[in-house]
Amino acid sequence: MPKNQGYRNNNNAPRKRQAQLDEQNPVVQAFRNYASELDSKHDRHERILKLSRDITIESKRIIFFLHSIDSRKQNKSKVLEEAKQRLTKLIDVNFRAIAQELRDQDVYQFRAAYSPGLQEFIEAYTYMEYLENEDKDSEHSKSISNWSDLQSVMQYEDDSNKVEPGQEVEAQTSGDQVPENATQKFYFYVDPTEYILGVSDLTGELMRRCINSLGSGDTETCMETCKALQQFYTGYISLNCQRARELWRKITTMRQSMLKTENVCYNVKVRGGEAAKCANFDQKPGDDTDEGFY
Repeated sequence: MPKNQGYRNNNNAPRKRQAQLDEQNPVVQAFRNYASELDSKHDRHERILKLSRDITIESKRIIFFLHSIDSRKQNKSKVLEEAKQRLTKLIDVNFRAIAQELRDQDVYQFRAAYSPGLQEFIEAYTYMEYLENEDKDSEHSKSISNWSDLQSVMQYEDDSNKVEPGQEVEAQTSGDQVPENATQKFYFYVDPTEYILGVSDLTGELMRRCINSLGSGDTETCMETCKALQQFYTGYISLNCQRARELWRKITTMRQSMLKTENVCYNVKVRGGEAAKCANFDQKPGDDTDEGFY
């Protein structure tokens, strides 16, 4: 069969030789260094992201475990002790590993990688503290750690360069000078913005605690939780969040949680023991509701 005259066959055409790069060229060497830096950054980002996912999963499990506290079972002290141990393990293992990855690095370049895990951890940590201080009759009752307290917990020491006692004696006998600061300290930086966002998520757990307390017949906890939510909301609406879209979204969710708890307390006051059967907690606030602020 004759070939189509209009078909152009380039299989036998001579191929152009690819120009070989001169590895000694400064421009080529510079781009090789850029590629190596980008690969190192991407690998570090993936490692931090995996650690953040582990923190998020474990923090959610701890929050779910804290919701198992029931006044009828009297298991509060046992649950809080186990939750505290699990949170301490996250600080000593996962956050320490992230802090190691971020040493001598710009933390803001990797903020998106660990931000979800950090916010979820702050939510679990502050919820544990709220439950722990709930029954204390003092000025710091129902208080949680502020940003500086949480930052002080994230301090670590590098023991890799630590001088052992036997080695120190050998160095002194041989005349070598022992370094004074052999143990290097580093820390995990807790961004204040991440702290504010994490604490705002705490209000959702307080709302669930209020409804769960109503189901168990603990109406006093409902009232106290509603007061705490109102205090949180009053503080958050005083912030200027015109350019903080994520914070404004969380404040909107906080408002819905506060109104649900207020609805619960209203039903408790009006209907008493029938509140758990008759209350409707899914009522959404109207758009024309007066907040009392602009």
